[in-house]
Amino acid sequence: MSGDDFIAELKRLLGEERVLTSKVDILPYCSDYLHRDSYIEYGAWPSCVALPETTEEVSQIVRIAAERRIPIVPRGGGSSQVGGSMPVDGCMVVSTARMNKVIDIDAVNMMVTAQPGVNLKEMDEILEPHGLILAQEQGSYRTANIGGAVSTNGLSMRHNRYRDIGENVISLEVVLGDGSVLRTGRKVCSNSSGYPLHKIFVGAEGTLGIITELTLRIHRKPEKELAVLALFDSWEKTQAAAWELNASGINFAGGYAFELDQEEFGGRVTGVLVGIEGNAEEVDASAKLVTRLLEEKGGKLTDEKTAWEQWRFDRMLWCGSAAKTELCGDDLVAAMPLQYYDEARERIIREVYPKYGAIPGGENSRVIVLGRRHLVTFGFYYDPEKLPLPRLKEMFGEMMRIVAEYGGVGPGCHATGMLLADHFEIEHDPVRAEIMRKMKRVFDPYNIMNPGKKFLL
Repeated sequence: MSGDDFIAELKRLLGEERVLTSKVDILPYCSDYLHRDSYIEYGAWPSCVALPETTEEVSQIVRIAAERRIPIVPRGGGSSQVGGSMPVDGCMVVSTARMNKVIDIDAVNMMVTAQPGVNLKEMDEILEPHGLILAQEQGSYRTANIGGAVSTNGLSMRHNRYRDIGENVISLEVVLGDGSVLRTGRKVCSNSSGYPLHKIFVGAEGTLGIITELTLRIHRKPEKELAVLALFDSWEKTQAAAWELNASGINFAGGYAFELDQEEFGGRVTGVLVGIEGNAEEVDASAKLVTRLLEEKGGKLTDEKTAWEQWRFDRMLWCGSAAKTELCGDDLVAAMPLQYYDEARERIIREVYPKYGAIPGGENSRVIVLGRRHLVTFGFYYDPEKLPLPRLKEMFGEMMRIVAEYGGVGPGCHATGMLLADHFEIEHDPVRAEIMRKMKRVFDPYNIMNPGKKFLL
């Protein structure tokens, strides 16, 4: 069947207006959060963009693609920092943007069922009249969709109290690589009668199938919120306070230890920022415990207004700005034993950045995320004219090797996309890697789902 016949079949299924073929219409689906364009970086143009609205339509689209071995690139909000939704040449982009319905809000059992195209921020706005929240304020909170957030195992700044979105998945509906529809389980909070299939798709980046429906755990909207910000006179004291807070058992919402250039504080500053939420009595008690701990470790508290403004700002923008400037900012967010963070960071600054002309620093110059999912960042600036994408990928590989030497993994929350997929073997031994490849063949027998991401077959 010719390309024109293939497009014609899609149009018969979806209608003319929901199959995009002109380059002008396709252009917005060719870049990611950091404005890397597939047609510039890889010479890759999609053959079309499909805009389904139902699971049945997604199933039919995938069957058409599977019969012809046409690559499929699923796309949510397009907020990936690592090219997770970057098209490959001749592929079909399947956008879930029109699959944006909330199907059911179950306030009794504290769960919501929705299509994948519902935006994270919109979900909170929909739940708010019910006194409920999803509480997934990621750096891409205003643009990311729930399907993409699950597919990348995104990190929420409020994860310590409410858990990350991947941990809140109860059940999924997924269209697999042959077009069949899988329901991973019933909509119940616990099930030990079979394998927890829903967890396989958390962080899978659309390489195993397209999520078409999600049932997620939701939470009661907090009665009271506040923040505590303490500044220290050394990074060593900041770290000590952060480790003590992590081990304290205090149920704070989230926070981080940092050493950053902050104009509002007069330059370079180091400290710990903590957000606290819940009912009023709980918040007041937790705030006293956090305050006492930070002061005992040598911290100097800021006023409440300053702490709250910083916490609110960072909950929305903590991943930084995607605006194009003369220098681009990026980072590797890694999960590793915290006691080795400084040593790994110094090695990366000394051994890697100079080799590639990168400049250490940026908004994430030294950061430890606090809570259940303590991550660390290695931030840098670079000139894209002097460090093109192939070299940037090499640089990330060298950073990941250093992190791996200390028992860590990178990325810790962004997934791999096209940027980091080449370095899969750094963090996975041959047995584990082969098991994952076998899983890929089971769920995607024709290897058409988001090729070039996660790892290469």
